[in-house]
Amino acid sequence: MKRKTLFGPVDRRRAVSQRLGDPGADLAGMEADSWQEMDEEQRAKLIEYVNLRYTGYLNDLYESANICVERYDASTARYRIWRHIIIIGTGIVAIINLLAANRDHLVFWYLKGNAIPILAAIAALVLAVLANLETFYNSAEQAQAYRESRELFLDAAREFDRVWNVSVVHLGDSAKAYANAIELYKRIVAADRDLRGKFKELTKTEYKK
Repeated sequence: MKRKTLFGPVDRRRAVSQRLGDPGADLAGMEADSWQEMDEEQRAKLIEYVNLRYTGYLNDLYESANICVERYDASTARYRIWRHIIIIGTGIVAIINLLAANRDHLVFWYLKGNAIPILAAIAALVLAVLANLETFYNSAEQAQAYRESRELFLDAAREFDRVWNVSVVHLGDSAKAYANAIELYKRIVAADRDLRGKFKELTKTEYKK
């Protein structure tokens, strides 16, 4: 039986199949003799049932990769904004300090005296606060974490997609195809759980102090 093609480039959205109860609880292997006693339609339905559940997890992996891309883009954009603010702020503080160093030569009376040094101190304080906020939110490292997570999800999804085609689709509706399908389903459930743990560890918020 040919498996439905549900997976394309990672930037395409896919509907995720509804999850059933305990993963793999109702899936069991079958002896070759029992399998051969079933008609073609029954065998096709069994493999399709496992395929449906396998597809749900596989689509979730692709979808998680998509989400990581979106969050990477958002974190990168936020980091660039902060960097632009810091760079511009540094330039402004430098200009004010230059004016403060030459305040006695300024033409405008209101720029003489302590006005410029006070303004320079305020600007430097604001810049220091902004720099600390940039470090606190840690957008650069968050973006890197989402990038690494995307690779984990995408690599796993592609590998499980490939293995299914080799170990199940190419074997038609044979008993071996059904046994492989069940084994792969159990493997993708375990891999999904493991990847979720790694994703949580990589992307947990670690604000710098």
